[in-house]
Amino acid sequence: MKNNIANILKITLLTLLFVGTITYITAPKQPMRTDGTIPKKLSLESIPQQIELVGQKNTVSKSTLFKSGQKTILAVGNHDSIAVIKHFKKYFKVNADYIMVANISSAPWFIKKWAIPSKLEELNRDTGVPMIYDYDGTMARVLNIKENDATKYAVYLMDENGNIKEIYKGSVQEGALDKELSEAEIKTTLSALFNKIKDII
Repeated sequence: MKNNIANILKITLLTLLFVGTITYITAPKQPMRTDGTIPKKLSLESIPQQIELVGQKNTVSKSTLFKSGQKTILAVGNHDSIAVIKHFKKYFKVNADYIMVANISSAPWFIKKWAIPSKLEELNRDTGVPMIYDYDGTMARVLNIKENDATKYAVYLMDENGNIKEIYKGSVQEGALDKELSEAEIKTTLSALFNKIKDII
């Protein structure tokens, strides 16, 4: 009888330990407090010195990624929206560099470590567009992004002096990541962004 109770207690404790461990490692990382650490005026200075890019083993310096004296468009998306905004340069020509940011920091760490990088690399193949892998949410915090809905995206313009401002918020079809969207559907979705950009560049 005592052995049975001891075995039950062991199984119960092991189960609690297992469930607790799984809960801990899969819980989204809590955003760091940014009170007083991120300037109200967004600029190139706010961006980290070293940046992780999809498909590259080593980080790159921001001076390599962001060219001095050149306007840069930063398109920040997640899941479905990335699958659409990756086509922007293919269909629309603007006089500015175009960089994407994968806003995936709220995903469980093991998904970010093993599953997401290969998926993003596949998505970004042949686009010719650098994609920042925002593993810990640093870029999202710098740009003051508080949501990461799969279908929504935000677009920022960095001017020649390194000043950054948000210029557009958009959304795409739910499930766009898994659907084969037509060229017309993609162009229609991104045309509003293009019209906004061409008016200010």
